[in-house]
Amino acid sequence: MAASISACFEIVSLPTYRCLRHFTYHVPKISLHVPLRMSRRSSDGKNSNSETHAWRVRGRTVLRRMGEIFWIVVIYIASELLIWCLSLALRLAGLQFLSSILGMLLVFASMVSISQLRPGSDGFYRRNIKSKVDFINSNLGVGFPVPIIIITKEQILAGKGIGRVIGNFFFTNVIFWVLGCFISWGILAGILGPPPLSHCRFTNSELEQAWQPEAAAASQPRAEAPLQTISRRASDTTTLNGTVVTGYHTDKEAGLGPESRTVSAYFTDSDCPTTIQPPNAAGELSSRSSFSVPRRPDDSRSEHNRLSSWAKECYPMALALFFLFVVGIPVSSATRSDWAMEGCMIWFTWVSSTRLQRGFSRSHLFADSPGFKTTAVTLLNPVLLTTLTMVAYTRAKAAADNLPIELKLILFSSGNSLSDLMTAAVDDQTLREGGRIWFGAGDMALSILECGIVVWGFKLFECRRQIWSRAGAAVVLISVGMAALNVFLSVIIAIKTGLGGGESLSFAARSTTLALARPAMAALHGNRSVNAALVVSNGILGQLMYPYVLPRLGIEGRDEEQQDEGDKSARDDALTIAVGAAIGINGAAMGVSYLYERENRAAPYAALSMTVFGVMTVVFTAVEPFTTVLLTITSEQW
Repeated sequence: MAASISACFEIVSLPTYRCLRHFTYHVPKISLHVPLRMSRRSSDGKNSNSETHAWRVRGRTVLRRMGEIFWIVVIYIASELLIWCLSLALRLAGLQFLSSILGMLLVFASMVSISQLRPGSDGFYRRNIKSKVDFINSNLGVGFPVPIIIITKEQILAGKGIGRVIGNFFFTNVIFWVLGCFISWGILAGILGPPPLSHCRFTNSELEQAWQPEAAAASQPRAEAPLQTISRRASDTTTLNGTVVTGYHTDKEAGLGPESRTVSAYFTDSDCPTTIQPPNAAGELSSRSSFSVPRRPDDSRSEHNRLSSWAKECYPMALALFFLFVVGIPVSSATRSDWAMEGCMIWFTWVSSTRLQRGFSRSHLFADSPGFKTTAVTLLNPVLLTTLTMVAYTRAKAAADNLPIELKLILFSSGNSLSDLMTAAVDDQTLREGGRIWFGAGDMALSILECGIVVWGFKLFECRRQIWSRAGAAVVLISVGMAALNVFLSVIIAIKTGLGGGESLSFAARSTTLALARPAMAALHGNRSVNAALVVSNGILGQLMYPYVLPRLGIEGRDEEQQDEGDKSARDDALTIAVGAAIGINGAAMGVSYLYERENRAAPYAALSMTVFGVMTVVFTAVEPFTTVLLTITSEQW
């Protein structure tokens, strides 16, 4: 009996044992799959909730952007009203051309007074006004191509004349760029003394040789990084709590919002740094993946992020194109006037040019040839591209409408400012005898340039500590001397190269702003077309040159970090101030705009030198006895 029971137990226990062993072996696999499926379902719910939250965030962002655009329009209208009031006050003295410059100084003085009366106004300005000012400053270049666009065939010189103008253009630029920089550097070095050893400058190659990430990583262990700091923003190459962030440009975006960053004069860089996880985090992730099913990146989420990034990148172009087809073309068809369509067209061309330069700079094209890519990005200058595109557009539109090109260009830009238009409307009179009041798309673009000059008063306010110094006073005196030297020496050199009187006198105001060059040419009866070409070409030449020269001087790309660290009150050395003065004297508004968008410490000195140099150029050309001296120099008796 006992033997039979034990035999039955052995028969039953053997399959049971095998079943239990099989179940035991496969339980871990089952338990791993079940939570994974549950987590995937829960993650789908979380993804849908996060997507809904993301769309809500985007909706609020759009509303905030629209509100900021509204305040940008308010600043533009207020600036034009200020220019108009000042032009009315200065018209009795014949100095209405100084209205934009005087408006800039008035804004600067007002902001300084408010900051002294209310200490908290500086924070209010940075939170609520600075981003709008930066947006206007980054887009005022839309007015630079207009003087080149409206040049007609009759205003173009003959072959020999063009060659002499080009030769004299490069010759005077070499002389006054080098002379302005070295004279300023020598004077400022004598006033300020040599810089301390802590301010020694290094080029990019020296910095790369001095800093070796591998050696630093081996010599100094990194601390463990919290997960929330993995994507923290930093400058070009730094370590934050063990997270290495590389290849991130610390420039301010030419868009809206105080957190935005710009990488060149007119295009922006991404707000997302490229991060490398610290070794301990990587080891932790690898240890987790050893006992779980390997995770793949969520394709839908990555695709959604790519779509969101693409929309963020291209929405200004889409918005400009929307206004072109929905507003510009219908309004032009209804009014039988092309001013609305041409205004939308020049804005769309400007925005597309800035995005083209930005997209090419961030792409992987020619990544193995950085020198060639830098040259190509520099040549994709938005001012140059906008000029070429609008020249082709105006000629093609004139041919399609069967209009003379001269009439088409007058309709594009009549030469009337917005203050002239408002004055004529108040006085109930036409701007020209026998004509009617006209304000074209080119005139609107030039009004944005005038507005940009006025809002530079805010930028001067940001750097007021640098201006109220011995260096600021030295820049004023240097600018006065360089203005006198430029006016007379440029005309003499132009005469010696064989240019006529009108073309020679156009070099007297070769590097002033467009608003100040007009009264100078009117007083001297110079060639306005040649002068406009010289002014715009000087600005374009400077923007092609700055990306190569400034980094080698150790000036480019270091000031934003110093300002973030609270180093605003640090003394600027002689080279920084000298380069800023040289850019303001020779590069004029385009050079100042470039420096301000980079938050460069040389920017306030450039704005100061541009203002003093431009005003004194008008004094040396439009005020007696200087006008008679210049006309005598260009006469046959000289």
